[in-house]
Amino acid sequence: MATRGATETDVKLRLAHAFGVYPSPIKDAVISLGEDTFAFCVGRHVALCHQHRQRLSFLGRDARHRIITAMTKSHNGKFLAIGERVGSEDGSNQHAAQISVVGVSKADLLGETKDFKDETLKVLHPSNKRLDIIGLAFTGDGKHLISVSSMPDATVSFWRWDVEKLMSSHDMQTPVNRVLVNPSNVTQFSVGGHAYLRLWDFNPNDQGLTENPSLFPLKQEKQMKVVDHCWALSIFLCAASEDGHIHIFQDGELVQDVDVRAQIKSDESTGPKAVEKEQARQLANLMGEAGPGTADAPPVRITTITAWFQGFVVGGDQGYLGVFRIDAKAQVDSVGTFRMPGEKAMMWNMSTSTEESSLVILSYEEHETESMASSGTRSRGNSASRQSTRSRASSANTGGRMRPMGAKWSLHTFPMAQADLVGTGQLEVFTPVFRFGAHHGSVTSLKPAFSRRMVASCAEDRSLKLWSFPTEEQEAQAMSLPFSAELSLQVSSYECASALAVHPLGFQIAAILEDIVRIYHLTPIQATRTQFDLPLKNPGGVAYSNGGSLLAVSSENDVALIDPWRAVVIHLFSGRGGGHVSPVNRVLFSEDDRWLLSSGTAPHGAIYGWDLSTPARERCFEHVCKHSTYTDFSFDARQGLVVACREPEGHLRVIGHLSSPQYEIQPENKQSAFTCQCLAAALGLLLAGTRQGSVRIYRWPFQVGSAALTEISLHAHSITAMTLTLDARYLFTGCEGGAVLCCEVAQSTLDSEGDLLPISATEIEQQIVRFRHGENEKPVSSKAQREDDRKALELQEKLWEAVKAISASTAKLDDLQMIPKTYLSDVLSEIRALEDRMDVLKHDSDRVLEQKEQELQDKLISIQMEQRSQKSLADEKYDNLFMQLKQSTERHEKEMQEANTHFDHRHKKMQDELEGTISKEYEKNSKLLDELQSLRDEFEGEKTKMLKSHDEQLLELRSAQERALRDWRTEYDKVCSLLKSDGLKFEEALRQQESEYESQIVEIKERERRALQDESEKAATALKDGVSMKQTISMLQNQVKSKDVEIAEAAERQEDLKKKLQASQEMVEKVRAQLKERERSLKVKDESLNKLRGQMKHLESFRFVLFHKVRALEEERDPLEEQVNSLKTSVREMYTEFVREFRQKQKLHQTLSDKSMLSSSLQQENVELRAQLVQLKKDSRRMIQQVETVLHPDTTHDYTQMPKKLQSVLEKYQKLLDWKPADEPVEESRSEEEANGKALIEEMAIQRDLLFRRKEIATAAAEQTKRECTQDVRKLTSENAQLIVEMNTLRAENRSYQRSCREMEANIMALRAKAGSRGGPMNTSSSAPNLVREAKQSRVLPNGRPLASSETPYVRRKVVDQQEKYRRQQVRGVHQLPPIVQRSSSPVSYRGTNAQETRFERAMASFHAEMRYLQEQGLDVSKLHQSAAEIAAVQAEQVQMTQMAEEQIAQARMAYAAQMEQAQMEQAQMAQAQMAQGQMEAQVPQEQNVEAHDGQTGS
Repeated sequence: MATRGATETDVKLRLAHAFGVYPSPIKDAVISLGEDTFAFCVGRHVALCHQHRQRLSFLGRDARHRIITAMTKSHNGKFLAIGERVGSEDGSNQHAAQISVVGVSKADLLGETKDFKDETLKVLHPSNKRLDIIGLAFTGDGKHLISVSSMPDATVSFWRWDVEKLMSSHDMQTPVNRVLVNPSNVTQFSVGGHAYLRLWDFNPNDQGLTENPSLFPLKQEKQMKVVDHCWALSIFLCAASEDGHIHIFQDGELVQDVDVRAQIKSDESTGPKAVEKEQARQLANLMGEAGPGTADAPPVRITTITAWFQGFVVGGDQGYLGVFRIDAKAQVDSVGTFRMPGEKAMMWNMSTSTEESSLVILSYEEHETESMASSGTRSRGNSASRQSTRSRASSANTGGRMRPMGAKWSLHTFPMAQADLVGTGQLEVFTPVFRFGAHHGSVTSLKPAFSRRMVASCAEDRSLKLWSFPTEEQEAQAMSLPFSAELSLQVSSYECASALAVHPLGFQIAAILEDIVRIYHLTPIQATRTQFDLPLKNPGGVAYSNGGSLLAVSSENDVALIDPWRAVVIHLFSGRGGGHVSPVNRVLFSEDDRWLLSSGTAPHGAIYGWDLSTPARERCFEHVCKHSTYTDFSFDARQGLVVACREPEGHLRVIGHLSSPQYEIQPENKQSAFTCQCLAAALGLLLAGTRQGSVRIYRWPFQVGSAALTEISLHAHSITAMTLTLDARYLFTGCEGGAVLCCEVAQSTLDSEGDLLPISATEIEQQIVRFRHGENEKPVSSKAQREDDRKALELQEKLWEAVKAISASTAKLDDLQMIPKTYLSDVLSEIRALEDRMDVLKHDSDRVLEQKEQELQDKLISIQMEQRSQKSLADEKYDNLFMQLKQSTERHEKEMQEANTHFDHRHKKMQDELEGTISKEYEKNSKLLDELQSLRDEFEGEKTKMLKSHDEQLLELRSAQERALRDWRTEYDKVCSLLKSDGLKFEEALRQQESEYESQIVEIKERERRALQDESEKAATALKDGVSMKQTISMLQNQVKSKDVEIAEAAERQEDLKKKLQASQEMVEKVRAQLKERERSLKVKDESLNKLRGQMKHLESFRFVLFHKVRALEEERDPLEEQVNSLKTSVREMYTEFVREFRQKQKLHQTLSDKSMLSSSLQQENVELRAQLVQLKKDSRRMIQQVETVLHPDTTHDYTQMPKKLQSVLEKYQKLLDWKPADEPVEESRSEEEANGKALIEEMAIQRDLLFRRKEIATAAAEQTKRECTQDVRKLTSENAQLIVEMNTLRAENRSYQRSCREMEANIMALRAKAGSRGGPMNTSSSAPNLVREAKQSRVLPNGRPLASSETPYVRRKVVDQQEKYRRQQVRGVHQLPPIVQRSSSPVSYRGTNAQETRFERAMASFHAEMRYLQEQGLDVSKLHQSAAEIAAVQAEQVQMTQMAEEQIAQARMAYAAQMEQAQMEQAQMAQAQMAQGQMEAQVPQEQNVEAHDGQTGS
């Protein structure tokens, strides 16, 4: 804000308050900054609203020629980034987009600062300044800033704002409207638009932006309408679509899809909304076709979404607001569904910051614009400025949705921290920030009251509003409300007020409508009424005199002078009698009420003034300027000059009597045209409003060539009205957007030392009053005059002290309000009636509370007695069960110990046998080593080839890139030199013949631009190729690294194989030694085989005995299972009975609600009957008074008129004959019934609350059971899949073992053949391993089951899962109602279960006692059992389905085990057959040898 010092005083304008919001659809137009502060746009400024203090402060920034297009805050709330469009509409200042980063101090957040200092820290300039900034977002650390521009480029830019450096940018060329940063990753951000939602990453290494793939399938993304998105809990990305779905993503994957419309239907199926729909349906059924329509409302359309500390908040049309809570597992729960009153608002933007802060909502309602448009065409002829402002507002944001014409914008707060209480109706849901709202159309008039701190305004929205402002002392107080709205009225349903006039006392307002002048008496909003309507033809202007005794109003070419209190026309200044020839649009009284001035529209364009102090009321001022329209003017009586704004040029003229304009202030351009003015002649100031929304201040009297003292940019639209308050301390301005801003006019003067001293409000007020009454400051010339001045000063000080003393104990004029007597008496009678009702209710409630307390004491005593008896029975039952369990556990432990010892012995033996088979596996290692060496040689050759090819490709790429860069640089240097030479030539040509070569310059520039564009595109393609080559190089390097890792691993494996090879060689030596001894040990081995066969027979018999023992143990276990099942059935029956009782209580709750509605309707009817009775009493008193006046002796002189008067009185009160008083006994019976009904309603309310709490507990338990069943089914499915995988692995192992077994058997057969050829049968030594037997025993246990299946990871995991399942069942039983008795191997668990059963039995006893009490009261609870049985049946079906799934899985496992056993048996048979065949083949050559030997012996 620039100011210029003057010789006398210095003037500054400081924004003090604002009424309204910036009506432009920008994202983040409202931002929450803390628990009690939020920022919003108004005019060209950013306002900070402090809800607790009810104060506004404004950010310090240069707002001249700047329109806000986007806004965001940093994570810590210390910085605000504001997207601005700098420039004017007429092209005098070229458009340019920029980003200003502004600091928010603690004084701003507390609203304690008054200094309007420029707090701009940095200004960022995008590369393409022609496109507006439509989206901004700070990173989590606050060091970087992300911006998005409008179409057609839609450029996303990544800034390091503290050094004003652009890190990276990318053109999306897709319409988007929102950018947000991932709170958990400062280098990742999300960008959303109509059919676009992507995640972007910033790489700090190469400073590049990378677009991630679409979160949706591509076709689905193009068809979707994503309206908004947010980050919830810092990890979930929530995207809202217009069709009512919220898509929740985590790490780029869709984890949840919330159907908001289904949730709305579920939430509104009960409660007040459901009751309202049912009443509407019943009313329509009763009224038939004439009734209101019962068609369902269209589905809610989602418009915005924002995050809060527990989840996210969704807003839509029809006034919808939904609060959702989300947990770490992406489970979404609805907190509540809320509607704004009227259900017409559409949520545009919402914001909240901390846990305790309220949700700030910016919404609008769509209204018809026909009446506003028709009324706007005739309001003061501001069509040109209004049209330009519309175009400027419409182009404020090209990237978002356009603002609907005629929309009503409003700000509300919603208590997020107490959302649960809001749903119950204990708190106010939506609280407006501006009481009585703000204007949402062009402000047509602003007028102050000169004896009261009040300003009235009217606008094209057909509303009339009153605003109050504080004194200097009130503004200094922290807890006072400095600025507030006093009253809001609708002047008409179809017309808007074009002009206003306020009575000096502030209790009366005159408004100009299309064909009427309406005068209001200002009282409280409930009692404000119209004093009278004066029909006139085309009224234009209206004004009260400063004394308040006269009212001037115009009608076409005439001006009428009226006494408003007595309704008398004093004088008419007619157009035919030398007055106006064209319609009059403004009237004005001089400050001393001696002159009345009026102005006319084109084509006559005259300003006339009449002297009201003379009887003839002659014309004393005259000015005519044809084809001109003066829209606003002021008059200085001392100078005899008029200051007026002239349309359509927008000039500011200073006019004298019978002369042309003395001075004329012309604007610099069209946007600087003057639209209105305000003259403060007492202070020597002239204030003028411009079309671009700024206010200029000039010295008065105006001197030719003098510049403005100061200028401040306020509004984003053209200023249409402005006025000074009674003390000239505040300047109120209104614009076409509907915003009303208040600026403090601060004046200061120079002291003797040259310092600026502020002028107090008291001094300014004295100066204004003295100027109004013609008291000038005279120079001191004599001693007597100095004495008079001293006496006047002493008298002034005494007067100040007296006023201060009175104001401390007596109300001022600002605190008074005019109230009708009838309204006051009605209010007092209502207060007395309410006090009586309150006393009666207090006594009744005390009596009912005493009765309830006594009944509760009796119930507690009876419950304690029952619990004691049940405790003793439960203890005996627990002791018996404990003894049985102890015996069974001891027996089970002994049997388990024996089985474990036997199993350990067998396992040790089998392990010793299996160790010998390992030696045979080392023979394969040599083959593997040879293969590994060959593979390594091949890999080394391929590696060298790949490295050579990669080096050649890198050299080629580098040479190509260097050649391209050299070519590009040479071409660029040529183009630059050519541009320089052409520029010099063009400049020389322009100096000589500018008009002749203008077209050639345009063509040359276009050609050069294309050449530059082609070169830039080539450079861009070269850079892209270089980036792609870098990526391929990095990929190849990664492959080389992976190959190196594989080579290292192969080397390690080679070392291991070498070690195994050495061990295998040693083992081979041992085997060779054993083969030498086989000839001596064949007979011993045969004997050992016979012994082993006998042992196998013994093991088979032992397995048979063990099987029978296991069956006996199972038969002993069956009785215990039957007992447990019986206990479970009894508990289940108790639970079903409880559920039945609970359902019955739900029905009781419904009947209670019906009864409460009936009682409320009866109470309402009683109130109406009382009101009718009071009215009848009043009418009867009035009739008696009128009859007395007719029959009074003073009025009985005319006997002929007495019957007519009596007849008129009786006809007037004929309706009293229809009324008949009710009988007193009926009233007594009604009072007794009402008392009983109240008691019953209170009792039913208590029972309803108890049943509601129990219903919530049961519902939570049922939901938990469902979730656990679902989890169990999923777990069983996954286990089945794992089991199949392990089956496949076992099958593969089985095939490998079969192959190795065949090879070993072939080797054995070969060895036997060799041994047989040497002579005699083949004998084995005792130390040599039996491969056939080991192959069999390695796979099969003595009980016939495969060994590998018992040692698989699945079995171990299954044991762990069974243990975890057992633990969960115990926890579930503890929390379930009723608790389930769990079987355990420790007595501690039985003791805990016993306590749970005791608590459950106590609860059931109290529940049955309450049921009996309800039955005694006359309430039916018989149907609760049926509903509980249905719930139990559903739960039983769920349990049965779970059991069936478990049985199917067990059958699959058994089938798999059977198949494995059968396969093993088949393998054993094949091995035996092969062995028998081998033996036979070995015996054939032996027999041949024997026969040959016998032949030789015989011969």
